[in-house]
Amino acid sequence: MATYELENIARALPTVAFASFLNCISSTDFSEKSPVRRQCVRLLGVLSAAHGDALSPHLSRMISAVLRRLRDPDSAVRAACVDAVASITTNVTSQPFATILKPLIDALFHEQDMNAQIGLSLCLSAAVDAAEKIEVAELRKLLVKVLKLVRSECFKAKPALLLFIGSIVSSGCARSKSLITSLISTVVEFLGSEDWAARKAAAEVLEKVAVVERDLAPEFKVPCVSALENRRFDKVKVVRETMNRAVEMWRDVPAPLQEVSSPPKDTRSRRSPVFPCRSLSDSGLQTPAPTRKILPTLPPALSYSSTASSWETILGSEEDKKPCILKSIKLDTRKNFRVVPLKCDDNLNLADEDVKKHNGKELEDLRMISKQLMQIENQQSSLMELLQRFMGSSEKGMSSLEKRVAGLEKGVDEIKHGLAMPSKGI
Repeated sequence: MATYELENIARALPTVAFASFLNCISSTDFSEKSPVRRQCVRLLGVLSAAHGDALSPHLSRMISAVLRRLRDPDSAVRAACVDAVASITTNVTSQPFATILKPLIDALFHEQDMNAQIGLSLCLSAAVDAAEKIEVAELRKLLVKVLKLVRSECFKAKPALLLFIGSIVSSGCARSKSLITSLISTVVEFLGSEDWAARKAAAEVLEKVAVVERDLAPEFKVPCVSALENRRFDKVKVVRETMNRAVEMWRDVPAPLQEVSSPPKDTRSRRSPVFPCRSLSDSGLQTPAPTRKILPTLPPALSYSSTASSWETILGSEEDKKPCILKSIKLDTRKNFRVVPLKCDDNLNLADEDVKKHNGKELEDLRMISKQLMQIENQQSSLMELLQRFMGSSEKGMSSLEKRVAGLEKGVDEIKHGLAMPSKGI
């Protein structure tokens, strides 16, 4: 009832009463009960939603009230702080975004308490997600500092800070090749963290990079897919699901464009379905048997404008995780378009070797999975044996107890019989 009344008062509050009301709800301390502390912070969000920009003169005081509650040991109070910051950012928009961001950032880089670090990171993430107008240049500078902070041993709330990094990526402020390079190299390290929450948050950041940075992501597709696939068998279910979802997002990223030295109008790259020495069906070329070692000349009807001067054929696709192993097949652009000799045997041998390596890697993965399944099966067998022993001992105990009860009943009957005999004699 008190909560209901306070919220009604906050919504109907006149402008002249803002300052006194904020003083009242900001004066709570740890002597108050947790629901009271949580509700006083929640009222900041109610005020923002009800009065909007009319609270602009009191914005700094509202953020200070949130900062005082971020050290609270109760996670519900810290969650109320996050909701309050999101509401303030959404509804009080006449002030620059830096008015909200700056005090939170200053506290983040100086705070040593872990609860406060978690709360500040989540508040910053909520603020960036809720902001309509963000300062791109400032957030880029901030991202560089945050990437250094998350690697610091002094900062303990790494999963929460990774969520803030993900919010910056979602805002589109990281669109710089050098910045994305630093970001990915930092985040990939946390895929192997001992903290499952950090592993999950890191995978979510990489997922956001694949979705938002469509222009720069192709250059990082191979290392990101490789790093995520190496961690897709995480022991925590929710982390496994996040890793697999991120892998699928990165697989949808287009492959990086290949630069070839030929006239710009006719440059294009091709992919061969299996072995390139057997077929170049896309261009109408047919290769001879390996013993001839020479490709035939092009048909006269095939013009230069419809044929590329060089190809780069790739064994398999990146979706199948097969490496690029064959060199470019270069054509001589002289008269009649004669084709230079090509040693297909060497290419095939090279392809066979890489296929064997790839198959060996897959076999190793299957052996690891089989070993894990065997361990699970052995653990289940041990549990069944332990359960059977417990059931056997329980049955023996019950049987012994039944015998004792039967003996006691028999003794009681004998005592009754003995007591009845003298009464009959009398």
